[in-house]
Amino acid sequence: MAALLEVDNLVVEFATQDGLVRAVNGVSFSVDPGEIVALVGESGSGKSVTALSILRLIPDPPGRVAAGRILFGGQNLLDLDDAGIRHVRGRRIGMVFQEPMTSLNPVLSIERQLTEAMRLHLGLAPAAARRRAVELLELVAFPSPNGA
Repeated sequence: MAALLEVDNLVVEFATQDGLVRAVNGVSFSVDPGEIVALVGESGSGKSVTALSILRLIPDPPGRVAAGRILFGGQNLLDLDDAGIRHVRGRRIGMVFQEPMTSLNPVLSIERQLTEAMRLHLGLAPAAARRRAVELLELVAFPSPNGA
């Protein structure tokens, strides 16, 4: 069985005032379908940069993937143009960010934040996205998911 995700010799660099900083140096791992993998390491070891690189969320400049391959379903994500990665990101692959306070915007309703992602990435109409959001909130025992 082929790996769902394969990161091969990933190198990520950042241009700083003091020169080039290599934040990730030769990271390789694979994730099979149904498998759960954790990136573990000290603060500053490159876990977040590795995850952000997989989704192509490293701002360029100052950062860039200098070497390696990121295969998802056999497709090298580094070869995709902006529209191509947007089609994959959020629909087929996603990330749960580590800082819960930045995950949701407190000035926007939960409904808007949940339904926006479903409308953009799944093409759902607003009413269908709202129904699906309510279903998902019910699955996690969210109190009053209908706003009642």
